[in-house]
Amino acid sequence: MRTVVVGLVAAGAFGLVLTPPASAATKLPAKFLTYESKQARKPFGTVEIGWEVSDKPTRLAPLILCRTPAPTGVTTMRTAAASGDAEYRYAEQVALYADANAATEALEAYKTAVQKCAKTGMYRHTVAERRLGDGALQVSRHDIRPDLRYGERVIVVRKGSALIAYAESAGFTRNKPRAADFAKQVRDAKAMAAKVCELPGVCD
Repeated sequence: MRTVVVGLVAAGAFGLVLTPPASAATKLPAKFLTYESKQARKPFGTVEIGWEVSDKPTRLAPLILCRTPAPTGVTTMRTAAASGDAEYRYAEQVALYADANAATEALEAYKTAVQKCAKTGMYRHTVAERRLGDGALQVSRHDIRPDLRYGERVIVVRKGSALIAYAESAGFTRNKPRAADFAKQVRDAKAMAAKVCELPGVCD
């Protein structure tokens, strides 16, 4: 039976590493992430973009000025990250946890970390729940100075024992974001939330 717990992002059950069931997925198949595909990367071609793909555990959807927790209890993680001119960044992450409870704890820990650094100098971090998957958060960083538009937009979704994150850093048309400004990340997250359920044990 699937466990549904509404909960944003962070890494794991702190200090507790659980052993995943033998039937659960413990690694991601090759080319599993959306942006491992060259075809999926084509819409980014309007600027000089370079991509890196890594299976190294890293901070989930890292915010530049907000120190989110390092992943603990993750059985596997993969990141596809794009960087380009004008300080543009786009990142896709999928992390598998031992079970849905560990993923939920990770999401809540991420949310708490963002709330603690809500105000950082001239920047503001905001976090709100979204109705996606089994629980999701939208997170943003923006400059409170009206003439500056550079910021970050992050969507993190839990689906079963997986956490899925899409983060964009760029110069935006407005500094304080609205829900509609996360449309690309939401679209990518919905597609991946369906895909991770194809992995054994993730959505059981």
